[in-house]
Amino acid sequence: MEKISEYSAIIANRENLYQFLERLYKIEVDQTLLNQMEGMVFPAECGEDELDAGYQMLEEYLRHPGNDPLTDLAVDYARVFLGAGIVGNEAAYPYESVYTSPKRLIMQEARDQVMAAFRAKGLTKVETQDVPEDHIALELEFMAYLCRETQQAIDGDDWAAVSVYIEEQMDFLTKHLLNWVPAFCADIEKYAGTDFYKAVAKVTTGYLRLERNILEDMIAETYIEAKHKC
Repeated sequence: MEKISEYSAIIANRENLYQFLERLYKIEVDQTLLNQMEGMVFPAECGEDELDAGYQMLEEYLRHPGNDPLTDLAVDYARVFLGAGIVGNEAAYPYESVYTSPKRLIMQEARDQVMAAFRAKGLTKVETQDVPEDHIALELEFMAYLCRETQQAIDGDDWAAVSVYIEEQMDFLTKHLLNWVPAFCADIEKYAGTDFYKAVAKVTTGYLRLERNILEDMIAETYIEAKHKC
């Protein structure tokens, strides 16, 4: 029971953070989200320097967001992620294909690979989401889905399935998210006009690096647990 409780807590926390990041990249910040964030308490030390710095920067921004933060953040979101009002490529376009294809184009091989990963789980993109499957929000949402799938296996005491699902998470993290998101987040920090999105970039990169360590530990532990169940 102790092991189940421990893993359930870890998986739930991971799913929540993936959903939080997914929301930040999906659309502009609205008043509801801003109110929620102003009530959040961010960890002081996570064991990952960039993540700690991102949380601190985000906390400082939320304490002093300015006179019209919703407008400021909407303008920054449109400029940084959509390239609104800019000349050239001084933006952080949120697609894996842009960062992994030679000509920095959307709808390239990375999108096909991500779409195949979704379909392997029986998932399809919601038709109202008018973006390619390799948009960062959809990739983060997929990781949250994998966390929920793992939680269901834990609830069923199926440690063989838990082990497989954790391996799948590591595979998607390393082949996709860590393959391009650090460069994408570096561009956010370069082009963002608000400390809010600079902080979000730091949190994203720092957390994904921490995730690799978390998953490495979980892979080793769940393998042992699965062997004991045999």
